[in-house]
Amino acid sequence: VSTQSTGKERDFDFLSSIELVALFMCDVFLMQNWEHLLHCLQHLNLQPSTPKHTDFSRVKQWALDGHGKSFRQSLVFSSLSSAQISALFGKECASQRGFVRISPLCQRDVLSQILYPVRQVFSRIRDKRPDEDLVEYLTTGRYQFFVDNLLPRLQRGDVTNVVILIPSYYDFVRVRNYFKKENLKFSQLSEYSSNKTITNVRRDFAEGNIKYLLTTERFFFFKRYKLSKVGQVLFYESPVYAECYTHYLNMLAEDGAVSTLLYNKLDGERLERIVGEQQCKQLINSQQTTHVLMSE
Repeated sequence: VSTQSTGKERDFDFLSSIELVALFMCDVFLMQNWEHLLHCLQHLNLQPSTPKHTDFSRVKQWALDGHGKSFRQSLVFSSLSSAQISALFGKECASQRGFVRISPLCQRDVLSQILYPVRQVFSRIRDKRPDEDLVEYLTTGRYQFFVDNLLPRLQRGDVTNVVILIPSYYDFVRVRNYFKKENLKFSQLSEYSSNKTITNVRRDFAEGNIKYLLTTERFFFFKRYKLSKVGQVLFYESPVYAECYTHYLNMLAEDGAVSTLLYNKLDGERLERIVGEQQCKQLINSQQTTHVLMSE
């Protein structure tokens, strides 16, 4: 189903009679283009726009009345929970029978998988103001905290080979453009980087010629490369997959290495997969804005 204008009339009628939708490994869609999935679901069970190729004697009355979504069964399977998947139920799944959600009783943390002693700093950004728009807070609040507080601190330090992991590609582009605007010396690795670019950046990083390396979680998901001589890791946001957190922390082989993770009160699901349920509650509900965990 394409939204591109190709000069041909787009046909969604073949999706009007879908009665069962099964999404397997739905979390993997988060590492692709989630908008494509939403676009397809939004065009299910629409009323046929043309009678061509339609045998109305076989069409049920509830479908003609536009109630196809209410009679469609949707099955969603995922290895993790996320806000996008939860919103999928509320917006695109409208079964008249309601819905059932089954999830694990407890969430194990991944801190035991960290191989070296790492000083893990969890820094909470400001809470949403009562008169502030939620979308504006989510898109700008974290960015302003990073630019105004965290990045100046990094620039004042003498640490090189800093990896800045940004889960969202949109945030990645925004931070990258800021680095270009401020003429900061950096390199980038994303899911769109060519093999030649990846090889050159990894070599320059190992040789200490790169102070900041911007990368995305999708690059980790699809490539799983290891970097040499990582001096510090900064997580712009809690990654979707908790193993991404340990993957980069295990590159910090030096004693006393430091990692920093930015989070807010809306990051509970992702944060819980990293530090566990009890630690997550402490980080979210504490009055302090900075917490330090030490892996042994």
